[in-house]
Amino acid sequence: MRNQKHVIFLGEARFPYGLASVQRMTLMARALLHENIKATIICRKGSWNQGEHPDFEYEGIYEGINYIYTSKEVHKPSGFVNRNLQKFRGVYGEYQYLKKLKKEGEISMAVLSNRKLIHVFRYLLFASLFKFPIAINLVEMASSMQHKRSFSRKINDYVLDKWVVKFYDGALPISDKLMSFYGNACPAKPNLKLPIVCDFDKFNIAREPSEPYFLYCGSISYREVIDFILEAYKRIAQDESVKLYMIVSGESQKEVARFQQEMNNVFKTNPIQLFSNIPYSDLVNLYVNAKALLIPLRPTVQDTSRFPHKIGEYLASGNPVVTTNIGEIPNYFEDEVTALMAEKYDVNAFAEKMKFVVDNPEKAEEIGLNGQRLGLREFDYRTHGSRLNKFIESL
Repeated sequence: MRNQKHVIFLGEARFPYGLASVQRMTLMARALLHENIKATIICRKGSWNQGEHPDFEYEGIYEGINYIYTSKEVHKPSGFVNRNLQKFRGVYGEYQYLKKLKKEGEISMAVLSNRKLIHVFRYLLFASLFKFPIAINLVEMASSMQHKRSFSRKINDYVLDKWVVKFYDGALPISDKLMSFYGNACPAKPNLKLPIVCDFDKFNIAREPSEPYFLYCGSISYREVIDFILEAYKRIAQDESVKLYMIVSGESQKEVARFQQEMNNVFKTNPIQLFSNIPYSDLVNLYVNAKALLIPLRPTVQDTSRFPHKIGEYLASGNPVVTTNIGEIPNYFEDEVTALMAEKYDVNAFAEKMKFVVDNPEKAEEIGLNGQRLGLREFDYRTHGSRLNKFIESL
C-alpha cells in the first residue's frame, strides 16, 4: 500500500541472530508492525561464518519484518579480495534497493545504528538523495567508552558525538542522559526516549530443576565488571552452595575454559561456570532458572548514558535483578520492591544484595515477579509502537 508508513533500518548486520543491537532493532521493527507500519531491515553484507545458519536466505520476511542483505550473501567469504568485493556489492546494492523503495512509495523514516564515520556519511548522503528523514538509534556515548580503543576509533567517536550528531533529523536515545545530550546538541529536532525493549513472550517457559546459581551476562571486554562480581561473590559464597554462572560473548571455547580455570583457582569446589556463543534458547533457559541476575553499573559517563538490553531480558525471566543505583536504574526501579539495588558501586554493598537473595528466597522471588510486571508495563515492545508512530509524524 503506497500510503502505508514505511520505516527502514540501516547500518546493522547479522539480522536476526545478532547480539543486543540487532535484537533492539528487531524489536523496534516489531513494535512498528504492531501499529500496521511496514518495517524493512537492510544489511549491507554477510557477517556469519560459513556453515552458520546455512538455510537463511539473503532476502525474505522474518517475524513479519522485510529484510535484505544487499550483497546477496549472508556469509562472510574467505579471502581478502572476496570480502572486499562483497562490501562493494553491498554498498551498490544498498543504493539500488533504496532507489527501488523510493520509487515504490515514501520512506517515512530511516533508523541508523552504525557508528563508523565512513558508513554514517554514506547513509546521510542516501537520505539526502532519496529525501527521507534519518534518526539515530542513540544507545551509548561512544566518546566516553573506557575500554581500549584505537586512536582512529577515538577520533571517529569524538567527531560523531561533537559534530555529525547535528546532521540527523531526529534521535531515539535510550536514556535521560542521552536525551539531554541530543536535546542540547539539536534543540529544534525531534527527540524520543526509547528505553530497552523486550519480547516477554519468549521467556514464558517452564523452569527446570537445577543447582542454584547467580547469573551474569556480558562481554569479556568489561573485565573490570567481571572482577567486581567475583569479589562480591567471594564475600557471600562461604559454602559455595550457590554457584556463579557467567555468559561471556565473543570468546573461543579454549579461551573460555582458560578464563574459567583462572577464576576457579581461588575457590574450593570450582563453583564458577562460563558459557560463550550459546544458542538464544539456551540463554533464555539460563535466565529463567537463575536465583538472581547480576548487572552492576558504574558511576561513569559510559554507564550512566547506557541502559543495557539484557536488563529487559533479566526482568522477563521473573527472577530478581541485582544492580546499582546508577543511570536509568532509579528512574524505573525501587530497591527491594522491583529490584535489588546497591546504593553505590561498591563490592560490599553489592555483595549484601546478593546475600539478600540467599537469605530471603521468598522475598527475592516476590521482587523478581514485581520486576517482571514492571518490565512488561514499561519495556515490552508492543507498548512503544504508538510512541514511535507519533515520532515518525514529528519528523
